Amino acid sequence: MKEPKQLQELTSELERKLAERRQSSNVIAQYHYIFNVFIAYAQSSGEKYFSPEILERCLREHYGITEQIVLSRRQHYKKKVIRAYQMLCDAALGNPFVDRYLGPKSMLIIDEHNRVVGLFCEHLSEIGRSKKTINSYQRYAMRFLDHMEKQGVVQLADLSVELLHTYTVTMSGHNKCTVKSTLGPVRIFLRFLYVNEYISEDISQFVGRVNVRFQTRIPSIWTKEEVLKLLAAIDRGNPSGKRDYAIILLVARLGIRVGDVNNLKFENIDWQKSRISFVQNKTHNPVVLPLLKDVGWAIIDYIQNGRPKVDSPYIFLTHIPPYKRYSSENHLHATIAKYLALADIQDQPRKKRGMHSLRHTLANRLQENRESYHMISSALGHSSPDSASGYVKTDIELLRECALDPWEAGI
Repeated sequence: MKEPKQLQELTSELERKLAERRQSSNVIAQYHYIFNVFIAYAQSSGEKYFSPEILERCLREHYGITEQIVLSRRQHYKKKVIRAYQMLCDAALGNPFVDRYLGPKSMLIIDEHNRVVGLFCEHLSEIGRSKKTINSYQRYAMRFLDHMEKQGVVQLADLSVELLHTYTVTMSGHNKCTVKSTLGPVRIFLRFLYVNEYISEDISQFVGRVNVRFQTRIPSIWTKEEVLKLLAAIDRGNPSGKRDYAIILLVARLGIRVGDVNNLKFENIDWQKSRISFVQNKTHNPVVLPLLKDVGWAIIDYIQNGRPKVDSPYIFLTHIPPYKRYSSENHLHATIAKYLALADIQDQPRKKRGMHSLRHTLANRLQENRESYHMISSALGHSSPDSASGYVKTDIELLRECALDPWEAGI
């Protein structure tokens, strides 16, 4: 059994690790203050060694933090206090230092429900669903069971068509796309419960179906002037600006999905042949694209003059320690929103201004140049050439060519 460590020794060790991970002096100072509160509280109880019981009492009495309390997004300092406590617990047990300590808490109360949702996710992984899809299905399954728990359902065997209808009613007032994306995963989850004999009746067949014609939507696009204005608003004189400029160029000029940009590695760029090749995260299809000069020089500028000097195979990293790649699920909404505000580009009703709309814009430009659907789909990495057909709706001249004369319609 390991000898217990003094609290002062553990906190000093953690502060050294924070410094080694290049945390800012301000962050280290905040943790130093919290550690000192823990030490002072322990000493007032006559204890100088690490004791989780005493620290938990400090959380309750000094900070007002209990297991039951749910911290809002604005309570950053209390979250830092909890992280400091968890870091100390890990250090005392000899566990490795990790990046994050506050993982998402389950909204479900009943352990069996959490266990079954976990098995459902394992099943989705086994049949080849992507991590993004699994996370989405997990979220909808948990929302469904959370509703059922509030209806008094303790055992999955108690699920019924009547209770299913009470959940469907909660969808009232939502648009069709939201209802469709909510009920689809619930249907699959209920089918999983029936196949694995958690419920005796296949009530998945009673989940309503919503028909949504996605091709009726008109993709949001930018004008050429707006794209240039957005790029001009980026301060390329600082490391973050160099990174953001290169990322936005990759999306706007090559149409790469932002998730694939986040996953881009040095090995994906062939500088000799001036091309970028990678396997798409969404379709798992390989893509080879030309490395345009402006895109290439932007990447080089970032690597040489902006990227943190750390050993990572990924090109684009966060600029706050610990330096690491962006998550595949991070769509960089905050990044593009910042430059939209700086460029003073006004939002328009029902018009999206995210990174994905820059892909739509590139497709629209190719459409205007009368490129074939096959060429557009290849450039954007679509799994089907038909995916490019939606962009005809953004081209007024092409729409005019599709218009019928009255005599052709028999009017």
